[in-house]
Amino acid sequence: MEKRRIAVVASTFGVGGAEIVTGNVLRRLPRDRHDVRIYFLHQAGVIGRDLFAEGFEGVEHLCRRRRDPAGAIRLAQCFRSFRPGLLWSLDHKDAMWLGRVAAMAAGVPAAVIASHSTGLIDGRGRVQPSFGRRERVLMEFVSRLVAVSETHAAYLCNVTSIARSRVAVIENGIDLSQWPPVNAERRSAARAALGIGSGEQVVAMIAAMRPEKAHDALLRAIAALKHGGRRVRALIAGDGPLRDALVRDADALGIRDRVDFLGVRRDVARLLHASDLKVLPSRATVETLPLSVLEAMACGIPVVASRVGSVPEIVIDGETGRMIGPGDADALAKTIAASLDDDGATRRMALAARRRVEAQYSIERTTERYQRLFHEVMIA
Repeated sequence: MEKRRIAVVASTFGVGGAEIVTGNVLRRLPRDRHDVRIYFLHQAGVIGRDLFAEGFEGVEHLCRRRRDPAGAIRLAQCFRSFRPGLLWSLDHKDAMWLGRVAAMAAGVPAAVIASHSTGLIDGRGRVQPSFGRRERVLMEFVSRLVAVSETHAAYLCNVTSIARSRVAVIENGIDLSQWPPVNAERRSAARAALGIGSGEQVVAMIAAMRPEKAHDALLRAIAALKHGGRRVRALIAGDGPLRDALVRDADALGIRDRVDFLGVRRDVARLLHASDLKVLPSRATVETLPLSVLEAMACGIPVVASRVGSVPEIVIDGETGRMIGPGDADALAKTIAASLDDDGATRRMALAARRRVEAQYSIERTTERYQRLFHEVMIA
């Protein structure tokens, strides 16, 4: 049987949810049935370099500068040499546009765009959607647009005017072997490694330091808990443009000794095992299906998250976690306190969350659904 040739196009594969999921799916596509090349318009990034080191073939720096239309010419040349039957593009704006133009020029017969977001919040607090006018025009030339949830699919249909029949819902999945459920031994070892006392109450937040993630709400919640006589420690993993401002905010709130800014970490499972709760108080609707929530649920760590985007599809309030309003620091402080005080109910929710992830959000399930989609569009 001839292998399915798939060209993957992205701006870069940094450490983000979309890139992690895509990389994990690529690793699980049967090599005897798929021939994959990865094309990066800019640098490969951390995950991209990992994939190259594991034996995946591809090219980086196809664009010589940030906006480089000639990148489409170079990409089309790569496609003519490789002769893929399918373009698989992430929803990075330049990758969507240049990838599809190059694929059309090279005669690639099918195209799938995998969307993992609904946009970003800019420096003025405004939502910038992933799909502008140019990207909406492209939808006429796309075989399928992938959404990560039903809520996300409805959003994509609304902003792109694409027919619902051309949107495939494939939920993000995680490698459950990398997120084992917490137990006494793992908790003790994780806390010892991080210098956390056995009796300390700890909440974790793992997210890029951007406005929409609402780290400031967590800082205000920790301050409110301190003023209420509770000593709760926050582990904040991630980096981004707001890091320096958040450190200054922690100093101004008088909680710098209770907040650990850990930067980008690759031992997130250890951080979760050391924690009593995982929080994500995001504001605005730009959250889709955050991996950090699925990872905490898989580890059996209780989750407190805001009711935005597709999060309510995985965190069912009172069943698999607790929900608050977007960026609501007061509600976050009260819900953290209630979760820490009602250990029995919180533990039941955490166990239910683990079962939900096992049933619906494994990377094996995600890979299987992508394989079915590729087969469908490549034989059409």
